[in-house]
Amino acid sequence: MKSRLFTGGVPRLASVAMLLAIWYAAAWLPAKPLLPPPHQVLIFLLQDIQKPEIWKHLGVTLMRIFLGFGLSMAIAIPFGIALGFSAFARQLFGSWVVIGLMIPSLVFIILAYTSIGLNEFAAVVAAALAVVWVLTINIWESAKAVDVKLIQMARGFGLSPIRIVTSVVLPQLAASLMASARFGLGLVWKMVLFVELLGRSNGIGYQIEYYHQLFDLGRVLEYTVFFVAIMLLIEIVVLGGIERRLFRWRPAARLA
Repeated sequence: MKSRLFTGGVPRLASVAMLLAIWYAAAWLPAKPLLPPPHQVLIFLLQDIQKPEIWKHLGVTLMRIFLGFGLSMAIAIPFGIALGFSAFARQLFGSWVVIGLMIPSLVFIILAYTSIGLNEFAAVVAAALAVVWVLTINIWESAKAVDVKLIQMARGFGLSPIRIVTSVVLPQLAASLMASARFGLGLVWKMVLFVELLGRSNGIGYQIEYYHQLFDLGRVLEYTVFFVAIMLLIEIVVLGGIERRLFRWRPAARLA
């Protein structure tokens, strides 16, 4: 127990302590301070979480994140699997993925807003378009490692293509899909904040830009710390819980 505590909890606490020390050092530079100290940001946060406004902005942002994340995964999973198993799909759509990766995210956001309008649907589409190409290529590369012999065996037993995908392909891709989900969620929430900053009148990204215009760096950091804490909670509780349930058959030592 002591060994596990030392190898797990203590280094993490030390890491957080070092981060706070660097933050305090930057805040207390002899020259003009660059950052407000952590305790000042914490005071702002404790004041604002007692008000409904910050929670309304959080709710709007989380809705956009989950919709954008769901849309991007719904496109990337079948698209990536098809590219991994079909030479015809690679010849037809492989260049699309490469081009999508090369286009800056800002272009997707501008295209969505100008073609769809400054509305919620455009915000979700813009966030999904900026992320879906990265997720697709991750799933594409993972699909190449699927055991083809198992697929051939399933065909020999007369399984339908849909049954082969659900019973043979997806179980082998489970770990890669979880990794892509975590990676994709991190990308989507960054894109959503960017989308809100450019074209919405609510959400965490809008608030960060609003206080930036007022040169209030303390409030900018307050909303940033608040939102990062919420996303870490979702990562640990939701995605971590799904991962533990999916891979509960693994020995505990392999999950550490």
